[in-house]
Amino acid sequence: MLKVITIDFWNTIFDSSSGVDRNKYRLNALITETDKLGCFIRQEELEPAMKSSWEYFNHVWMNEQRTPSSMELVNFFWKKLNIPESEESVNRIAETFSNSILVHPPKLVANVKESLKELSIEFKLGIVSDTGFSPGTILKKLLEKEEILGYFDAFSFSDETGVAKPNKKAFLTILDRFECNPEESLHVGDIEKTDILGAKNLGMKAIRFDGDSSAYLVKENPEETLADFKSGDWLEIPRLIKKLN
Repeated sequence: MLKVITIDFWNTIFDSSSGVDRNKYRLNALITETDKLGCFIRQEELEPAMKSSWEYFNHVWMNEQRTPSSMELVNFFWKKLNIPESEESVNRIAETFSNSILVHPPKLVANVKESLKELSIEFKLGIVSDTGFSPGTILKKLLEKEEILGYFDAFSFSDETGVAKPNKKAFLTILDRFECNPEESLHVGDIEKTDILGAKNLGMKAIRFDGDSSAYLVKENPEETLADFKSGDWLEIPRLIKKLN
């Protein structure tokens, strides 16, 4: 019998909307800060540097199974742009980048709130999330703002655990908390090579969520999946879990 359901954050609970606005907000903050240092960087220089930072992020994420912190990413393109060293400025920009998700928040995926409420009655729920510019502490604020934080009993954010999916520690952080065996748990996530591969390799059941049209990494998903089910609608997921149970 299933006891614990773990759920991915990005493109499973929240979509990728407002990403363009968040990026503009970060770049404007960076321009303002570097102007103070007498380093007048043009917009056309910043955008390639930001792109390079995400390429760096993806390389580390996939090859080292960890996610660079906001501070590490800011330091990366600080050096990329040859900006004068300033610990105070780097700290300020890293904080601004971390909080940008609260200024331009994404939207809840359709029907997720109702389904989380239903699932929380029968199961312990946990979040297993790989983080980017915004750490787990900030993502929790977004969950609280949307009034769904209380549905979750435990959290495994990559900036806190030091590992990213498919590393087994990402999932075991939740399962060990509840003294739950992998076969008594199920993971819901959108990326085959991180969410689904990680969960299935550990012996968990899995549902691949394909319902967020704003997700870009799912384009790399194969048609075939290791998951027990695929679903594009959160209203269907509680029924699929009951079927597996």
